[in-house]
Amino acid sequence: MISTELSMIEMLNPLRHELAMLQDAFILKGGTIEELPSFGIIHRPPNYNRSMTPNFQGEPAKVASGEQVVRIRALAKTLNRSEICEKEGISLGVLRGIGRRYNIEFKVGPKKAFAPNKATAESEALLVIRVKDCMAKGINRSQCAKALSISTTLLLRLINDYSIDYPKMKPAFR
Repeated sequence: MISTELSMIEMLNPLRHELAMLQDAFILKGGTIEELPSFGIIHRPPNYNRSMTPNFQGEPAKVASGEQVVRIRALAKTLNRSEICEKEGISLGVLRGIGRRYNIEFKVGPKKAFAPNKATAESEALLVIRVKDCMAKGINRSQCAKALSISTTLLLRLINDYSIDYPKMKPAFR
């Protein structure tokens, strides 16, 4: 770094000239000045590329996962994702990760004809019986839904589907 303090530069100027004269005298007498290689660190530019993380899997695990990938690749030609998950005993997330990592295309599964959260016919029949019991007790619709631990939307659907004559409110005293 260059000093901006001129008084310090001017103070050291005679010493600099004296050192230069001694160096010239040494060279004139036949002396040589040897320059040694530096011990400095070799500066390498930083590597900004994303390098692959090392694989810490042991050999048996590598072999097992390789065999699983081969099996999944063979199954993907004939089965859909949910069937492969059942057969291999893995979750859908793990299967999707394997498919993405090894570029495996899966067959599209059939569309499900029912809503996944819809109650079965047997459970709906039991709910209808319980709804009729609530109606016999004389409680209103919202209290019935709370008593049965179901949503009011499900209760309204049951009333419409099974043609239950459920009054909206308790009969008023008149």
